[in-house]
Amino acid sequence: MKKKFCGGIFFDPKLMIELEKEYPISVLYYLTNKDGNYGIEIVKIQFDYDSKIDREEGHIDNISRNENEVLAIINKLKDNYVTPIIMNDIIEDMKYEITPRI
Repeated sequence: MKKKFCGGIFFDPKLMIELEKEYPISVLYYLTNKDGNYGIEIVKIQFDYDSKIDREEGHIDNISRNENEVLAIINKLKDNYVTPIIMNDIIEDMKYEITPRI
């Protein structure tokens, strides 16, 4: 499987206050490709007071054979701070927006 980095975010300080988090959270987004089927991998990295790192990963394969559609989904996920724990539900809802062209 091939993987391409598509960007990352740090949670906005205002969002960190809302979530009552004191230590940085970053989320990395990747486009995956296996045999022409594109998917998404998301990695969340959270630091704590002991400099420990919590790492959470999630991936969904075979979202679409169209790379641009999956890249558009990744951009929406980044804009909305989507993390691995909720990615399955969000992407499943978004897949209904992708309609095959006949």
